[in-house]
Amino acid sequence: MDNLLQIEPVSTFAEESISVSQLNKLAKTMLENNMPVFWIKGEISGIRNYNHAYFDLKDIGGKISCVLFARTLASVNFTLENGQQVEVRGKVTIYPSNGSYQINVEKIRKVGMGELWEAYHKLLAKLKAEGLFDPLHKKSLPNFPRTVGVITSKEGSVIRDVITTLKRRMPNIQIIVYHSAVQGMDAGMQIARALKIANIRQEADVLIVCRGGGSMQELWSFNEEVVAREVFVSKIPIISAIGHETDTTIIDFVADLRAPTPTGAAELVAKSRDEWLNLLNNLDNQLQNNFATILNLKKQQLDSYYAQIKFLNPLNQIKSKMQLINISKFKLNNILQQLISRHKQELQICQAKLVGKKINLPGYIVPIKNLESRFKMAFVHVIKSRVSRLESLHQQLKLLNPDNVLSRGYAIVRNQQGKIIYSNKEVKIHERLAIRLKSGEVSVITDSIGSLQQDELI
Repeated sequence: MDNLLQIEPVSTFAEESISVSQLNKLAKTMLENNMPVFWIKGEISGIRNYNHAYFDLKDIGGKISCVLFARTLASVNFTLENGQQVEVRGKVTIYPSNGSYQINVEKIRKVGMGELWEAYHKLLAKLKAEGLFDPLHKKSLPNFPRTVGVITSKEGSVIRDVITTLKRRMPNIQIIVYHSAVQGMDAGMQIARALKIANIRQEADVLIVCRGGGSMQELWSFNEEVVAREVFVSKIPIISAIGHETDTTIIDFVADLRAPTPTGAAELVAKSRDEWLNLLNNLDNQLQNNFATILNLKKQQLDSYYAQIKFLNPLNQIKSKMQLINISKFKLNNILQQLISRHKQELQICQAKLVGKKINLPGYIVPIKNLESRFKMAFVHVIKSRVSRLESLHQQLKLLNPDNVLSRGYAIVRNQQGKIIYSNKEVKIHERLAIRLKSGEVSVITDSIGSLQQDELI
């Protein structure tokens, strides 16, 4: 820092004089360009609230003016008071019109908040790395909780607001208060013990952990590791409702659901009777509409099936075919009548034409009789010739008849497949053969195979 504050003498102004405003501007430029940003600790005094906040930050050895502009002031989560020990961080600047310098405050916190924030973010990173914030571990809230457990101090307005909201929205709901301190040295252990007791008893369907707003120190018990781990292992769904909507504690990340306020948590748990009635009415209307739609669809399907059955009924098909036959018969009769009528007309026309062209039938009688006599003679000759040919073929057939051959002592030999044997080469030793004689068949088994020459030699 000493190096940053070393300023080379300006030779330009060594001999010449400058104005006060020039000096202030030069000092402003050098100060703002070389002064680093610090956290500065001191006591608030002389606070003046307009649209912006103006105050002095002092200690035993001195003081400095500070300004907190409206945009930054709106984000401060505690009330500025005289005598309050704070730490501020901002840019040091000189006001050129009067040569005074001040701090334009960008951030402000109570003394000790730095350590708290460091511990907060350290634990936040640790628990996140272990998976305590993982959405996979979040439990869903019951739609119709019968019993709601509230972990908070039984003394104060928060518990009264929660009970009033729950009873107003769901009068028949049961409420169990697990008393615990929500601020102080032992508050974290008391909250963890209340969570453990609620899980051991298993009386509540859902738990609300809540308290009103406050500073980070006042809400610190909800940032303790023991509380966060007890929330994580809880078998009962938990809603965190700590402070105001802008307040964020570690159990907000671990809990199954975060509500902006304790009253908001009560509204999330218990829907009002009117909301449930509206929901039920809507569901009833949807059910009736869906039922009517399905019923109409089924009626249409039934009509379609009935039409199909009616169409596929054999009796109906027979009736339909009979109707088609009757129609075809009627058409055919009409066509036949038209044909007969047309041919009658044609016949009448032909008869009219033949009236003047009669044939002399007696002149053809003698030639016809001669042709008839000649036809009879030729027919008898042909018949006799065919009979003679037939007798000759009959004699030849008798000669070729196998039975006649067998009657002369011959036989027909077949193997087991019914094939006729013509040569001894087609026979094997010990093969069964069938021999057909004139009077019947015999079955033999061959024991030897020889040739005609060998038999003659023997």
